[in-house]
Amino acid sequence: MTTDKELERSKSLQRINNAYHRVFDSEEGRLVLDNLKAYFRLNRPAFERTLGRTFDPIAAAVRDGQREVILFIEHKLSLPVVGDADVERPTTEVLR
Repeated sequence: MTTDKELERSKSLQRINNAYHRVFDSEEGRLVLDNLKAYFRLNRPAFERTLGRTFDPIAAAVRDGQREVILFIEHKLSLPVVGDADVERPTTEVLR
């Protein structure tokens, strides 16, 4: 049995997921996401040698953090969209 608190949390999460889709599934949103990927060089390895031929763990942690933000946005975009009217009655099955 779903409690009111669980139901409200489910609604809130779905509203957030829908917002990610509204923002990043638009032409402008895709442009921004592509720009973020390019700016933070998403395909660059986290651990890479510096000019002194050593590994900088702090720079690696920063790059990993930047990558995590982009991956989080992409994860949100992989979740199903439920129309805002349906958020009031969320389902438990995955919609694809």
